[in-house]
Amino acid sequence: MVSKSKGDSCALVGELKDNLSYLDMVASDGVSLGDVAEKLSVTEYKRLANEGFNFNKLKKSKITKYPSLEGTDLEKWGGKETEELVVSIYDKINEIKTRFPHVGNSKNYRWGVRVINISKRIWLLLKHVSK
Repeated sequence: MVSKSKGDSCALVGELKDNLSYLDMVASDGVSLGDVAEKLSVTEYKRLANEGFNFNKLKKSKITKYPSLEGTDLEKWGGKETEELVVSIYDKINEIKTRFPHVGNSKNYRWGVRVINISKRIWLLLKHVSK
């Protein structure tokens, strides 16, 4: 059972890394969110959530209160459970996948800001689970 859990964790981290690559293309390379929105994946997350996977298994300890996060929008994540951050990331990715195709041109959504914020959260999660 331990090896399945490790495989599940690796699959989720792989999905997050792929999503980060797509989001970085939008944030840094001028690629349109419309070109990558459908490529963002929530498949592994949904599979694991449906199986009752404990996302805290990615890293049992709480998120470190890194000094570099002080005064940033990520500061509030210090001391929280891994699962809270995972759920937050995937909620936001799912929102892009669901809403962007329909309201992508609306001025009510600052998609560029959302992309950057999700990217930062994924970066924090990857840093957290890699230690």
